[in-house]
Amino acid sequence: MNIKQFTSRLYLLLAARWLRNLMFGFFVFEALWFVFSAVYPMAFDEDFHFGIIKMYAHHWLPFLGSQPPGADAYGAVARDPSYLYHYAMSFPYRLLEHITSNQTAQIITLRLINVALFTLGLALFYRFMMRVLGSRAIANTSLALFILIPIVPQLAAHINYDNLLMPLTAYTFLLVFDVQQQLKRRAINFKTLFILLNVCLLTSLVKYAYLPVFVAAGLFVLGYGKMQFRHSPAFKMAFTTARASFSAKMAVGFVLLTLLSGGLFIQRYGVNAIKYHKPIVDCGAVLDYSHCSAYGPWIRNYDYAEVKTTVDKNPFKYFISWEQGLRSRLFFAINTPMSGYVNYPPLPLPYQTALVLGVAGVLTVLVYARRIFAEPYMVFAGLATVAYLIALFMEDYSQFVETAQPVAINGRYLLPVLFLLACLFARGFQLLLASPKKAQLKPILATLVLLCFLQGGGVMTFILRSDASWDWPNSTVVHINNAARKVLAPMVWEGSKYY
Repeated sequence: MNIKQFTSRLYLLLAARWLRNLMFGFFVFEALWFVFSAVYPMAFDEDFHFGIIKMYAHHWLPFLGSQPPGADAYGAVARDPSYLYHYAMSFPYRLLEHITSNQTAQIITLRLINVALFTLGLALFYRFMMRVLGSRAIANTSLALFILIPIVPQLAAHINYDNLLMPLTAYTFLLVFDVQQQLKRRAINFKTLFILLNVCLLTSLVKYAYLPVFVAAGLFVLGYGKMQFRHSPAFKMAFTTARASFSAKMAVGFVLLTLLSGGLFIQRYGVNAIKYHKPIVDCGAVLDYSHCSAYGPWIRNYDYAEVKTTVDKNPFKYFISWEQGLRSRLFFAINTPMSGYVNYPPLPLPYQTALVLGVAGVLTVLVYARRIFAEPYMVFAGLATVAYLIALFMEDYSQFVETAQPVAINGRYLLPVLFLLACLFARGFQLLLASPKKAQLKPILATLVLLCFLQGGGVMTFILRSDASWDWPNSTVVHINNAARKVLAPMVWEGSKYY
């Protein structure tokens, strides 16, 4: 077998449908391992989110006139715009309350719902990759690398609002792509536009971190639409055609839906902006110290701010540590709050391979920027990614200036835009390896990267870095995890377990 035959077979393997199905199955297996193995609460604010879900279970409507009794540990919940996940999850919790009073059963059931939500998000992201790039090999490789990021299956098994954010963000990307393709043909589809608007409004109420994606989607659709119809009589014709195909019943339905979504959006963001002069308000602006001191993130920042002396506000220095922190916390292992959030370093091969891949991806995008961003949708991918990262950086940097401590730097915050980055990087690598001779390297390099990620990525990081204190206090669970550690340890290069 010559090299050409070898790479051809390797490419067919990477592009196989059964490989896609295998990866979805493996991801569900990973997430279920956490669901049934990891003690409650897991590190990513699981008890916080479960507590708010239980609080909303006592309210049939999401409107809170004032701070509910016993809600101080969750901040100023009546003015928090990131509430829609908790309100929606309160309904299955209400049902669970009638079925069982066993909290373990309730936690596991809600975790399973979150796994289902995240898996739906993966399916939508996969579809997004296929539609934008048209390559099953790239989509399969991107999916495999994503599910082998250690915090991905761990987050999916949490009770956490990020698990609803993921499918809604993926759906946003698909809708923007649909709108872009319609505008490319100089066509307007009111149905798609209304759905996009409502998805953006409602997703902003799942987590406020989505707002930069909302803004990027709006700017891109308006800007690209203006460019396509500039100096052309086609707009009037397209508008007339779209209006004629939009039935009166459909128009009434979408208007009512938009009024509902917009009303919910204004009820939190709009009222906050009018009353507190910020769409997202600090707990201290709404409640007094006696209430806010029970809210962990607020009192942490308050205490840090009280004792800080001087702080080096150089944003470039902070950016370096911020980027390192985000990258590390994509691949690290973190114990539960019951054990003090002990951190263990990432396993060497997945972590270092991701660094090389990221640097190479950024460089190829910069080198081929003119050709990559000649594709309209890639402009949106770049705009949304940059907007999201700038907003995340500014949020973390402002807290650093306030506290003189690098707080709230979490790798999981990057997950919503990683598939956009994958699109940009993949297009850059395609251009870099475009010649026939270089093209043979693509399946080989992709396979090598995957093999490096398999050296302890995904749930394997949790298994290898954890101990019995991370497990449900159940003898069978502890036995299975201990056995898995013994099996995996000889096959994976673990490096140092401590920083």
